[in-house]
Amino acid sequence: MVVCFDFKPTLKANEGLWDNIFIKPLAWIILKLGYLVKNFGLAVILAGLVIRLVLYPVTKKSAMQSENLKKAQPELQKLEKKYANKTDDQQAMIQKSQEMMAIYKKYNISLFSGCLVAIIQLPLFIAFLEAINRTPAIFEGSFLGLQLGTTPWFALSQGNWWYIVLPILIFIVTFLSFNFTKNDVADNSNPAAASTKMMMNVMVVVITISSFQLSTAIGLYWITSSLFTVIQNLLVQRGGNHARIKKS
Repeated sequence: MVVCFDFKPTLKANEGLWDNIFIKPLAWIILKLGYLVKNFGLAVILAGLVIRLVLYPVTKKSAMQSENLKKAQPELQKLEKKYANKTDDQQAMIQKSQEMMAIYKKYNISLFSGCLVAIIQLPLFIAFLEAINRTPAIFEGSFLGLQLGTTPWFALSQGNWWYIVLPILIFIVTFLSFNFTKNDVADNSNPAAASTKMMMNVMVVVITISSFQLSTAIGLYWITSSLFTVIQNLLVQRGGNHARIKKS
């Protein structure tokens, strides 16, 4: 067996691109950080921060898109009212789509940017899960008295009630990060917007319930990533508010 300290993310054709590009490099980064700071829980947090910093240009652009969408909301709402009674008129719907795209162009809104962040984050989350589960040194470590490989559900069943802090923190940071998106959606008078907000609320609940079955290490990564998103959105929002004040 390879000693964890000597582990290197070497490429092997028989292991596939997923292992070679995502899982091994992530495991190597966490291990190196863990030996450096003498704690694998802290290493997971630092690795999460490093990845978010690398992705910052992309995620910042997505956050700025949300701010642009807020600015466009009045015009988009007027557009919805303008064509509210013309849903059966195909020509009117084509005209509506053209006017909507003109508004998006005016405020530099790209519908793809938000999807791009989600597309990037999902494989990273799965890769973190695989990297931690396949590396005993990480899985068997601890952080602030919490075993990194233990799930809150198992810990609570053993009477370790303090593990409840993980699902609580996951709920808080997930709710806050999703709340920025909910605020960007049009008012509740729009059925589609109301459905979107309801779906986001359901997702917060589902993620919180699922967190009981996630290991402490994955919980730490999720909390770090979501908290980074909250802080980033606050900074972008503050920057947008300052720009509006100067403009006025």
